[in-house]
Amino acid sequence: MTDTAERQMELTLPMVEDIEIAAARAAGNLAREVGMSNERIDEMTHAIIEACINAREHSGCADKRMYLRFVGTSEGSGNPRLDIWITDHGRGFDPQQARSRRQQLGPAHKRGWGLQIIEAHMDEVDITTSPEGTTIHMVKLEKKS
Repeated sequence: MTDTAERQMELTLPMVEDIEIAAARAAGNLAREVGMSNERIDEMTHAIIEACINAREHSGCADKRMYLRFVGTSEGSGNPRLDIWITDHGRGFDPQQARSRRQQLGPAHKRGWGLQIIEAHMDEVDITTSPEGTTIHMVKLEKKS
């Protein structure tokens, strides 16, 4: 890549079972283009899968679609970055309430770990939510020396 290169991709995907795999593959391909390592791509795709499943299972959106935007950059310093936005037009939710519900369930409960997994695998996570929908913005960085 040149000094600073940017690649962008936008997808509108139906909320059907396993569509999160297509989203993760697309983001993984873009991340490879900007020079991200396989380890960082694996972490990122896990977070994308979780975010898409959450949108599909919990958003309650009438249009049954999720909107994804990926922007990959690679600066001359060799530090690839991928910004990911996943949006639904559902009813929104309270992230703090979701986190506290997870704590009440305890570690033995197999479901409800989505937000924690996303936050553990990404370098930055920002959730914007309202009764008109939710957007989760995630950033994955490749920190090369």
